[in-house]
Amino acid sequence: MRIIPSEISGSTESQAERSVFSALKAIPDAQSVALHTVHLPRHHKKRVGEIDFVVIMPDILLFIEVKGGRVVQRDGTWYYGPPGRETGPKESPFVQASGGMHEFDREIGALVGDLRRHGVGSGYLVITPDVDIERTTEFEPEQYLGSTAYHGGRGLARGLERATRFWLKRNKWAGAPVSASLRKRMLEAIRPDFDLVPNLQSRLTHLDVAFERLTNEQIDRLDELESNPRLIWAGGAGTGKTFLAAEAARRTSATGSVLFTCASTTLATHMDRILAKEPITVLPFHRLDEVRGRTFDQLIVDEAQDLMTFESLSTLEDLVSGGLAEGHWIFMLDQNNQVLAPDTYDSEAWEYLRPLGSVYGPMKRNCRNTVQIVKQVHFYTGADLGVASAGEGEPARFADVRDAQEEAALLDAYVNELVREGVSPRDITLLSASGNWERSSARLSQRASKIERFTDVVGTDRARHRLTWSSVSDFKGHESHVVCLIDLEPEHLEGRLDGLYVAWTRARAQLWVACRPGTRETLKNLGVAVLTREGRLK
Repeated sequence: MRIIPSEISGSTESQAERSVFSALKAIPDAQSVALHTVHLPRHHKKRVGEIDFVVIMPDILLFIEVKGGRVVQRDGTWYYGPPGRETGPKESPFVQASGGMHEFDREIGALVGDLRRHGVGSGYLVITPDVDIERTTEFEPEQYLGSTAYHGGRGLARGLERATRFWLKRNKWAGAPVSASLRKRMLEAIRPDFDLVPNLQSRLTHLDVAFERLTNEQIDRLDELESNPRLIWAGGAGTGKTFLAAEAARRTSATGSVLFTCASTTLATHMDRILAKEPITVLPFHRLDEVRGRTFDQLIVDEAQDLMTFESLSTLEDLVSGGLAEGHWIFMLDQNNQVLAPDTYDSEAWEYLRPLGSVYGPMKRNCRNTVQIVKQVHFYTGADLGVASAGEGEPARFADVRDAQEEAALLDAYVNELVREGVSPRDITLLSASGNWERSSARLSQRASKIERFTDVVGTDRARHRLTWSSVSDFKGHESHVVCLIDLEPEHLEGRLDGLYVAWTRARAQLWVACRPGTRETLKNLGVAVLTREGRLK
């Protein structure tokens, strides 16, 4: 007999149900179908009902209730389970089977039509594979299969035949055998075959939930280190450094003045809005002259690798009470910068700063990027983004284009595909490798008039339902559900990889890369260089 599912779930603990499952499967009946564990959305006595097995046969719809192990009837009530651990009082298995049958008849009748009008008879069979229940007035012998008659499953086929004959006599409306087409409709109503692929917006929502959970775990780590006045948090892109920096700023502002700074103007603008309700001074590094002469109780520096020079550290030294040696500060930095853009990172400045604080990291939990994006970035750059914990996603997509015109056409096709999947344009960011809006392929897009410049909308509410365009450098420290890297020429990849690293790690869920002529070959060479450097290719 065919049984659905074809293999019993590992979560089924009942050995009795496992036995009946195997016995049904062994019956040589090509026409009948048995379904294991059928749930009832409504039940007149229970919040949720369940039938152990529903068997759709050519002559009848039969419901099977299985009770394994010890069965006790005491003072008119029933108990199940070993001595001292039995559950109850409960209904008799015959009342349970009868109730499930009537509720199921109503539910399936609403989907395929009244079973009586279709001439479909129904009945139930109670099986206790381990014990024999003495005959009572509550059931007829044909409605029950005890341990002796069940005989380890060998007697199940005979028990089904006997129950079918019994119930057909009591279903006066039951006519000729149930047609194959009606049996198929009944099966589809109970357990339809389907292959529903969640749309991208649904997957983005799940990633958002994972991100919130993971970043809250990061905050718990911050609690452990609050007793240390000088902290250095090191981690790759996506490990939650900026999130932690903002939370640290909020917490420390309750006990003193706080200065939050970073090299990026757009990141500072964004953080200024996030922290607007807090007594925190937020300024990009190039505007620190505005607070020259003041000292702050707490200094927080995000993306500190961009400021890892003695000149920058000297400026920061004067702004924190006690200086860098005695003051309270937190530096957030990405250690990958040493490999990707060594010319902007002074290792001697890092060696000076490091012993002044307690270093935590590298942080290994990446809570922004999907597994596929983390692997993609590592393959081409060798950068360590930590362990991707937000979830699975789709592989990065690469589109080979001849020129800006073709790039714009393929970009429009991809964005349209995303919109059809339920993704809002506000969740899509176009990152330009050239950073030149006037020459960007985005200006040739059908949506060009509705594209917002990131520098114009960061820190505001304006970019609500529109695509956003940005240079890679301006988008550093930010993120987007979907990133489309455009205007990418081979020369953008020569000499340094920080632009590629920043662009790709901004994508939380999906990454689309347009490759101008020669770009694919350059990317391939980058991958080969990483494999060689790591000793995986000789």
